[in-house]
Amino acid sequence: MLEFLQKGGRTMLLVTGDTHGNFSRFSKRNYGQYLGSKDIVIICGDFGLLWEDDKEFLYWKKFFEERAWTTLFVGGNHENYNMIESYPIEMWNGGKVRKIAGEKIIHLERGQVFQIEGKKIFTFGGASSHDIEGGILDRSDPDFRNKAIHLRKRNVNFRVLNESWWEHELPSEEEMQEGLKNLKKANNEVDIIISHCCSNITQANFGVKGKDVLTDYFDIIEETVSFKHWYFGHYHQDRILDDKHTILYHDLKEIRI
Repeated sequence: MLEFLQKGGRTMLLVTGDTHGNFSRFSKRNYGQYLGSKDIVIICGDFGLLWEDDKEFLYWKKFFEERAWTTLFVGGNHENYNMIESYPIEMWNGGKVRKIAGEKIIHLERGQVFQIEGKKIFTFGGASSHDIEGGILDRSDPDFRNKAIHLRKRNVNFRVLNESWWEHELPSEEEMQEGLKNLKKANNEVDIIISHCCSNITQANFGVKGKDVLTDYFDIIEETVSFKHWYFGHYHQDRILDDKHTILYHDLKEIRI
């Protein structure tokens, strides 16, 4: 297990990547045995807890409520945004959040600057889904069933509007402008950036293509904001790209900056 988790009574601020509703890394056999009541874990999108309002959601919600630590997360592209947005906006540590379970599970809204454990943290969730080569089907379409059968027979990935894909996976213009406004208030200087995907500039450093409104937006952030480190998930790998950018998947890293 990670050496830094063998610690005393100090608070740790930690960050990890996509969980997609699989929370085994937080079990008592894994990282969970080392995390205490003072610790804060941030998930870089695709948390997957909020997918369906069913017994499984209630089970895992209770699981996190009963853990010693606090769980924070930004949105990914595999999230039920309708469900997330059913929780009211509140102010917390300087920015907008949605509290899924009191102080135990908190969604960090896009474009916010938080003060957490003495660190200034900018958050901006979301990403484009790339596992949708068959498109987005709408169940209200009279031909929905035939289209779905046809795509399944061809083993082509598709998603269903407001069931397995939500339009709000990418940000609105209002959210992007709010982010720039909040960064300007912070003199365009933060310690940490937490997101799900990254900029076109950074994607090019590890051979990924696929521009969209959010990766373009992150190019602006890269060029105008002074930051010490940027953590993101989405790409399903654990890799330190350089001294300012880290991709996370299964790893749990302590933010020591």
